[in-house]
Amino acid sequence: MSRWDNPVDDFFSEEEESRLLKKFYDYAEIEKKESERKRFLEVSDKKKPSPWGNRFVLSAIIQGAVITGLTVSLILMQAIFSEVSLIEFLSLSLDGPAKWFFFGYFMHITLVVAIAITAIFYNHLESNLGKSVRGSKNKLVWIQLVGMNVGGAATTILLIVAGFVGTGFVSFAEGEQNQAQYLTDIVKIPVAVFALVFATGIISGGIAYITTYLGGPKISKLKQENQAKYDRF
Repeated sequence: MSRWDNPVDDFFSEEEESRLLKKFYDYAEIEKKESERKRFLEVSDKKKPSPWGNRFVLSAIIQGAVITGLTVSLILMQAIFSEVSLIEFLSLSLDGPAKWFFFGYFMHITLVVAIAITAIFYNHLESNLGKSVRGSKNKLVWIQLVGMNVGGAATTILLIVAGFVGTGFVSFAEGEQNQAQYLTDIVKIPVAVFALVFATGIISGGIAYITTYLGGPKISKLKQENQAKYDRF
């Protein structure tokens, strides 16, 4: 047998051929994962935008602007009353109403994050999975949107205001007697009502999301075609 009868064996041994094939399949697997990652992150014009995802994103932006405005207001207040350290003033009454100020402040930041994460959930549900929220479920999500943005935000802002005024800083600035206990009694009922609205919204949204996720079309036609294309690798 001449060397030209099987030229491949002359250039590649079995080990070399196996190594090259392994590299090829590894490369194909990397390409597949990279393509799937890009499909997940990219905004494709073939995919319809997520209506509820967009609404919750806008809500998160608004609530973020609210907490940012509050922070800027505190900084300006500190600049105006520079002879008194605002943080030190709040720390001195941390066992009293000031704890509600800090609790409300950080809970509002948490609320912004929660709304943004909810937007991601609905974007995945509507855009990636191709499922739409319809009928009575749509009303439940509206209740969630209102509950989080009205009930949640009102609860945290009332706690912030009650805690800040209750520390006596406003009374100190105005030269009046502190009305901490009086203010605390006033806000108890509104805080409870708005907290109930917030809880109702969370429960309603959870029911709508889970029932939509478990029901309806399991996967969009576009995703099926893409999945079939990548399964051929």
